[in-house]
Amino acid sequence: MSLSLIDLKRIIKAKNPNRYKHILGTFETATYLAKRHQVDEYKCQVAALLHDYAKNEQLNEMQELLKTLEPDLLNHSIELFHGPVGAYLIEKRFNIKDEDILNAIKYHVTGHPNMNEVAKVVYIADYIEPGRKHNVSIQRQLADISLDMGVISCSEGTMNFLNSINESIHPLTLKTYQTLLKHVGVETYEITKNNCKRH
Repeated sequence: MSLSLIDLKRIIKAKNPNRYKHILGTFETATYLAKRHQVDEYKCQVAALLHDYAKNEQLNEMQELLKTLEPDLLNHSIELFHGPVGAYLIEKRFNIKDEDILNAIKYHVTGHPNMNEVAKVVYIADYIEPGRKHNVSIQRQLADISLDMGVISCSEGTMNFLNSINESIHPLTLKTYQTLLKHVGVETYEITKNNCKRH
């Protein structure tokens, strides 16, 4: 990939002007998390800038692509479509072949139980960036402590919201939550979360 971060910002601002503030917030948050947890900063920045690349693609075009890419996703909310479609389009249009970047974009909405550190950073950053209106103070505190705890908390928040509006939870989101919670330990996670609530 020969495009600089400045080039990508220009392209994204032109393509998604209404989402540019959110994308910049995600970029800045991903940069902070990458530095804090010693994750590849450049990969996190590129994935953060491009994570919503397909957000304003035509619905019928995304559906056609998903028939080949992820046919099962057509049974779920259209809000999930832009992840895998975005990863596909970015690889084709920008010749980005890096699997860390592509998977971070692909799974930034649903999560994935085998996410690497770059994907975790982008997943969290998308959820906790400064422009988010919902209360994400616990998620921010936990993400400061550990990326795994941050992913667990963001997944938990997503599932609680979907349950509140009677919307189905994608299996990958549930599996992400369960897998990382088992890895961290339920007791450790709950104690740490409760300590965050006191601050």
